[in-house]
Amino acid sequence: MMTKWSKLLGAGVLASGILSGCSSNDDEIKIAPLPIINSQVELAIDWERSVGDGTGDYFSNLEPAVAYGKVFSADRFGYVSAFDIESGKELWQAELHEGSGLISSGVTAQLSGGIVTGYDKIAIGAESGMLYLLEQETGKLVWKIQTDGEILSKPLLADNKVITVMANGKVVAYDIESGTAVWTYHQDVPALTLRGTSGIIENQGAAFFGLPNGKVSGVLIEDGRAVWESVVTTKEGGNELSSIIDIDSTPMILGATMYAVGYNGNLAAIDVRSGKVNWKRAYSSFQAMTISGFNLYLTTAKGHVFAVDRRSGLELWSQMGLENREITAPAVFDSYIAVVDFEGYLHLLSEETGEFVAQEEIDDSGHIATPIVNDNRLYLQSKDGLLSAISIK
Repeated sequence: MMTKWSKLLGAGVLASGILSGCSSNDDEIKIAPLPIINSQVELAIDWERSVGDGTGDYFSNLEPAVAYGKVFSADRFGYVSAFDIESGKELWQAELHEGSGLISSGVTAQLSGGIVTGYDKIAIGAESGMLYLLEQETGKLVWKIQTDGEILSKPLLADNKVITVMANGKVVAYDIESGTAVWTYHQDVPALTLRGTSGIIENQGAAFFGLPNGKVSGVLIEDGRAVWESVVTTKEGGNELSSIIDIDSTPMILGATMYAVGYNGNLAAIDVRSGKVNWKRAYSSFQAMTISGFNLYLTTAKGHVFAVDRRSGLELWSQMGLENREITAPAVFDSYIAVVDFEGYLHLLSEETGEFVAQEEIDDSGHIATPIVNDNRLYLQSKDGLLSAISIK
């Protein structure tokens, strides 16, 4: 079985070995059976559309974006599409590959990380290091530039800049009008890392992001000067796998507090003004978190779902019934927590107890991309490129 753990490590080690302790044999990984539940919630698929060929067997969190009355989506191979948010009608499609016939011959645009919107534009990066900016209304290419690093997460559009974190440890800001590099921030990258990078979040003129060394950093959006750096996770244990402490999950900010989680590490609450850590709790994740009220929700590398009181770090509930089913990041959908697994089943959990309340098969190719919620509708993109808009009846 090809697992989510083909989110490759820097030295080419498959992280599936982590799940089975010392073994790297997929047969020894115990995958929880599909939970048998009595659905208490009825779901409706409002519309579905195909977005190119999806991501295939590549680990790529190529999540859609919702803005301007549209749903923007892309596949790995270079197709970017805009759909009407209500009807699902395709409004435009752009092709970001060079020349003709390249896609069919196996050469792809290697789009990755997802789409970000702002300034009437959309931006998306690629594993090849290409960064693209398009008009949101028409899909017309504004500019494309070749950067000097892989782009594996969503950029940030802020202060008339396109800012991106690269796999080589660089964070670079580009002028949104010309595509010219404005500033660069750089940190050394450990020899062994997860295949991925943190996204970026903006707060009061600063950009914050996680790093492969277990730290969260902040820089001024204006000129890239460092604001502060905070240690979330440190290396422990004597083997190479335990030394992987990437923060690939995009930090979240609510009020004066930032929340960040690392792989093989900790969930931490950090004072966003000073970088001081308020509390830490032991959780391992590389996926996005979500917040509702005083509850913070996260999924771990082993497929467990947790609810934590964001004020204290106290664990409120856990759901272990999806162990090793390679679930997505969680999303708050109505009064439920939504995750999708490697077989394409959407699971809804009670926000208060973590108990299963609904289950629906969406696409048997499975899902990796983070679910997106907008105006009480859930948007999912499968590995085969099926974009689904789902609501509660």
